[in-house]
Amino acid sequence: MKRTGNRPLVNGSVSKQAAIGLGCLTGSTGGILLGLGTDPITTMLGLGNIGLYAGLYTYLKPRSEINTWVGAVVGAIPPVMGWTAAGGSILDPEAVLLGSTLFLWQFPHFFALNWMYRTDYKRGRFAMVAVNDPNGDRTASLIKRYG
Repeated sequence: MKRTGNRPLVNGSVSKQAAIGLGCLTGSTGGILLGLGTDPITTMLGLGNIGLYAGLYTYLKPRSEINTWVGAVVGAIPPVMGWTAAGGSILDPEAVLLGSTLFLWQFPHFFALNWMYRTDYKRGRFAMVAVNDPNGDRTASLIKRYG
């Protein structure tokens, strides 16, 4: 993809093994720091989000359009983590509002980007809505639904 072609892993300046090692190191360190500096709920949200992104979301990207909805969950978790780290409950209306707002906002934002870069996503063999939507009707409908 043109948009990501200069990233270190893509251009070969970092090996896959080094990228995995760095990801594991920073993910583990982040989990430890969350555990030491926050509470168990925030820590579990953070570690779960790393797993969701690196596992399910990354796995689905070339396989299913559902990756967009999984990615929206990944994007919605950090503000909820902020709320719980500040002492709130995951069930507080504020946490639900923060998470829901970020979750829903991502759809019109990403579907618009996805349409703009649909050729790149197709070249990269990613399963995205716009890649499977030649005239843009489905993409536009989803933007309207969530926008």
